[in-house]
Amino acid sequence: MTFTRRARRAQIIDVTIELLAEHGYSGVSLSQIADRAGVTKPTVLYHFTDKSNLVSGVYRYVLGAVVESVGDAIESAEVGDRPGVYVRSMVNHFLRHPSHARVTIEARIHGNERTESSARWQPVADLLRAARKALGAAESAELRTAALIIGGAIDAVVAEAAEDPQFDAVAASEEIVELIETRYLAG
Repeated sequence: MTFTRRARRAQIIDVTIELLAEHGYSGVSLSQIADRAGVTKPTVLYHFTDKSNLVSGVYRYVLGAVVESVGDAIESAEVGDRPGVYVRSMVNHFLRHPSHARVTIEARIHGNERTESSARWQPVADLLRAARKALGAAESAELRTAALIIGGAIDAVVAEAAEDPQFDAVAASEEIVELIETRYLAG
């Protein structure tokens, strides 16, 4: 793909993120996306065969940005600190990029993105397992529930922050970290 095509595709993705965040899936058309991007509808369809395919492409882009941001933070942390770093970096990513949270929701509802639930909880369970080992805690066979609780708590904090700009999502993420440290990493 040429530089111009990559740039045009990136422009369409950026505009789609904005519009999905502003109006939701049902409130956005390919024509609106094309107009805001300054291209024609056939240009959008050249890069993405239909609206669902475009939303899936946008979701993969956002997911890549989240994975890169959170992954970098985790990689630079001590193993025992990684579950807390995961929580903080997830919440911080969505605070810095609130449109990414909306895109994630819209893509799961309207896009072609159907992932196994283990794709979300397994990495968190693995972080917990490694941290417990690094901290000398006894091995815990069941970390799936802990990972699901952590993921649900992060989702709730991000959703609340999107609804209420006065909500202190950073303080809430610290509450989640405290829960992890006292309930899932101790002993």
